[in-house]
Amino acid sequence: MLTLTRKKYEVEEPIKLKDENDNLLYEFTMQITSDEMEEIKNIIFNESDIKNGRKLSVLENNGNITEYEELEAKVLKEAKERQEKLENICFKEHKIPFKEKAGEYKYTEMVEMIFDFFVQTFVEKKSQQINTMSSHLRKISNK
Repeated sequence: MLTLTRKKYEVEEPIKLKDENDNLLYEFTMQITSDEMEEIKNIIFNESDIKNGRKLSVLENNGNITEYEELEAKVLKEAKERQEKLENICFKEHKIPFKEKAGEYKYTEMVEMIFDFFVQTFVEKKSQQINTMSSHLRKISNK
């Protein structure tokens, strides 16, 4: 039997900012709904990045410097917009206060940690599905 459980929040992860003396400077719980998870997945695994990467490679190989630079600027702009969306989804009303307490560098470091967290989450979920399918195939083929 296959069962899915729908929860209010798919992810509830504490986010903490501490100083070098281990004093808590800021804390909140990142709460991500299933709809937001889908949005995050689309932000991270964006199909246009693959297409644009191929185009950039072709333009570079053909020596089309002007077109390459234009497409590169477009890709960077879109990536920045997607990162902003990710930040808004994950931090919500905590974005500004966290950024003020952490400073730009540490805030960016936390955004990178959150990005890595979600990449790992999606990869683990996919590998669990593959492992489950493999074990079911082994059971079926052994009968």
